This record gives sequence, C-alpha cells and structure tokens, in this order.
Amino acid sequence: MNGTRGAVDRHCPRDAAMIETKQAVARGISCALRIWLAVTGLAAASSLLLYVSCGVKGLALLIQVGPLSIAEQTLSCVAITWLAWGIALLLLNNPAIRDQQGVAIICSVLLLLLYVNFLRERIHYADVDDYVRAAFNLHDGQPFHSRYLYPPLLATLCQPFLPLGAHGVSAVFWLANLVSLVAFFWLLSALLGCYGFGRRLALALAFLFMVVNVPILRTLGYVQINLHVVNLILLALLLFPKHRIVSALALALAVHLKASPLVLALPFFLTRDRTWGVSFLAWLIGLAGVTFCFYGGAPFMAFSDNIRNVYGANGICFRENSVDSLIRSAGYVVGMEASAMVLFFKVPVILGLLCGVGYTMRKATFSFGSEGRSAILNSIPILCVLMVFASPLVWEHHLVFLAVPFLVVIKKLNTPAAWMWYSFAYLLAFLVPTFDFYPWSFGHLVSAVIVTLLMLRFCRESDAAWVATAGSRMDALFCGETEGR
Repeated sequence: MNGTRGAVDRHCPRDAAMIETKQAVARGISCALRIWLAVTGLAAASSLLLYVSCGVKGLALLIQVGPLSIAEQTLSCVAITWLAWGIALLLLNNPAIRDQQGVAIICSVLLLLLYVNFLRERIHYADVDDYVRAAFNLHDGQPFHSRYLYPPLLATLCQPFLPLGAHGVSAVFWLANLVSLVAFFWLLSALLGCYGFGRRLALALAFLFMVVNVPILRTLGYVQINLHVVNLILLALLLFPKHRIVSALALALAVHLKASPLVLALPFFLTRDRTWGVSFLAWLIGLAGVTFCFYGGAPFMAFSDNIRNVYGANGICFRENSVDSLIRSAGYVVGMEASAMVLFFKVPVILGLLCGVGYTMRKATFSFGSEGRSAILNSIPILCVLMVFASPLVWEHHLVFLAVPFLVVIKKLNTPAAWMWYSFAYLLAFLVPTFDFYPWSFGHLVSAVIVTLLMLRFCRESDAAWVATAGSRMDALFCGETEGR
C-alpha cells in the first residue's frame, strides 16, 4: 500500500496545500451553482409574476432597445450566456466530470461567451439569406436563385422550419452555429489527439486557434454553414475505423451540405475498405433520394446550372482567394477576360496537390498506426488544402477547413526559419482582417502555399522535440486531472 502511494506521489505530488486548494475549488463551484440557481429562480418567478399581473405590456415596459440593437437577439444572447455559465457550473460540480473534462468545459464556455458577445453586436447577417431564400424557392417549386451553390439537401432540411418565416429560419441557423462552435472545439482537440498531441496540449492548441480567428468570425457573422461541414468531416475521421457506417454517413452529409468535401473520400477508397466505401455510396444516394422523393430532379438541375454559372453570379472580388479569382482578377486589372485561362493554371495546381497527398501517405508524415487509419490521417492535411482551393470560390470563411493542416504541421517545425514562415502564413490566414486590394488581398492563397510547402519540406522529419516536452509539462501542470480517455 505504501509502495503504491509512493509511486503515485512520484508521478504527481499531492501535498496538503494542493488537496486543500482542490477542496476550496469544489466548495467555490458548489456555492456559485447555488447562487446561479437562486438568481435564475428569482428572475423566472418575477418575470412570470409580472406577465400574469400585467401581461405582455407589463414586460415591454421593462425592456428597452439600445442603439443598433435587436431586442430579441440581445435577450437571446443574454439567455445563452447565462445558461452556458449555469450548465458549466453544473458539470464542474460533479467531481468525476471536473477531473476528466474540467479544462475542456472551461475552454469551450469561454469560446462560446466570446463569440456570443460578438454576435450580440451584429444587426444584419448576409449569407443566411441565401439559404432561406433557396428553401422558399424549393417550397414554391422555383429554381434555386443564382447565389445558391449548395446541393439541395440543405434547402430540403429547412422545409419543416418554413412556418417560422424567413426570420425564424435565420434564427435556427444562428443558434445551430453556436452549437457547432462548441462542437468544433471538442472535435478538433480530439482529432489532434489522434495525430499524437497530448490531450491537454491538443485542448490548448484548439483553444488558441479559435480564440482569435477571422474565418470563424466571418462564418458566424454571415451565418455560414462551414462549421457544420467541418464538424461532419472531423466526425468522419474520428469514427473511422471503429464505426465505419456512421463515419461514411458523416462525410456523405458533409458532401450534401457543401460539395467540395467529396475529395476527402479519396483516401478512404484508396484503403480499399469495402464496408466504408459501399456505405458512403449508399448514403450519398439515400440522402439525394430524400430531396428527389419530395421534389423530383429539378433541384439537382438548378444546382448544376448555378455551378456552371458561378462566375456570372459572383463577378470579380479581390478578397475571394481561389486560383480562379487570382487569374480572373489579373485579367481584369489589365483589361482582359481571363476565365478561359483558369484551367491552364488550376489543373497543374490540383495535380501537384494530389502528388503531395500521395507523398505524405507513403512517408507516414503525420501519423503511424494501423495501415488504413494512418493512410487517411496522413492524407487529410494536404487534401484539406486541395478541397478548399479546388473550389471556384474561396471566401475568407472557408479557411476554417484549414484548421487541421495548420495545427498538425506544427509538430514538424524544428527550426527558427520554419517557425517564421509558419507564423507569417498563420497571420495571413487567420489574423489579418478581410480587405480588397489587389494583389495584396490574396494572402489566404499565399498562406495555403506556404503551409503546403512546409508539410512537404518536413515530410521525412520526425516530430519536433518540443511536442513531447510541452505535452509532459502541461500534464504536470494539471497532474490532478485524470486522463478521462
């Protein structure tokens, strides 16, 4: 018994001060939870009493709308903040959950509160109008409007919410994005663990990546669907190979929300996993069948027409960072139409990235382990770059799909020069505000080139020593926490 205690003490010293601190933290959380419950009950009871005695008019007398504000949105943000804090306290009050997931809970709540306060200040959201309009197009039997460049499933899934009206459907998207924001943190940190990062180091990297991030800000500010898509992609990777059928469903859903993730199916097929491959094809057909059964083939034809007319619907925009835009913008600046030249530049880029995918798979650059899973994890970083920049449109919010390559490659950086190039690429991709100034606004494209070259440059290198060192130091910092895996 004493020998066991000694082994534990050597692994993670627990002196009296540490135990007392933990007990004080537990008492503080319990007290905070009781205060939260009391204030919540008081607020609910007083509001209900006022409503019963004075009706809606009585409540309206106590609510003012501030400048550049929407009362319903403001109150929703306050309610979400309050509920998130209460749920966090409730979870942390459980010793087992606090020991296993305490840091993750605190980080996810901090991220949620940060972005909720940002969204509270916005009174107009742009891209969500395209989704809502397409949903009503589908309902009314009309072709999708020209700006809707997504497969029909998204518009189909909106149909049950149409009785809420356009603003109601927009609110559903708005709320769903907040849920996806928290899910993204948990899934991203879990996937980093699959790439060999320690659990707490993975949490720290995911948190730092998300806490100041222009693509996430733009995704939430425009109520884009990118977080839903990237979460489905992360799920597909995390569930393979233990849950092949569900993994295939996750990626098929991502493809039906945004067609570009289709390229991520390539390594799954290269591993010749029949169960996954057959399931994926079956899910693709089945999900398409949901729309086809209710609305026939017209929505798919409208989607195809919009993709063919993508240039005409979007024009020239210098903050749009696709290869297509770079070539077309160069032509525009010199007074010529360069759309016909796009393929001459884009095809070699795509072929080069595919060669890079094959190279990282052969060298097992980022992950070792079972042959099938390792091949997929090693191919995904460069495939994410291909998925984004093979698209005819690359807006700033699309760079959330580059989270995996930008975070995974840092385990290979072992020289000051590499860190300087990486820092420059990260700055361009995630920290510089969006602007339109040719050619300087094409920094996102430059950042993708740099991170791809870094992945290929350090392809044969072993993981940098700092990864293990940082992981062990963070484990020591939270030595009282169990792994919870």
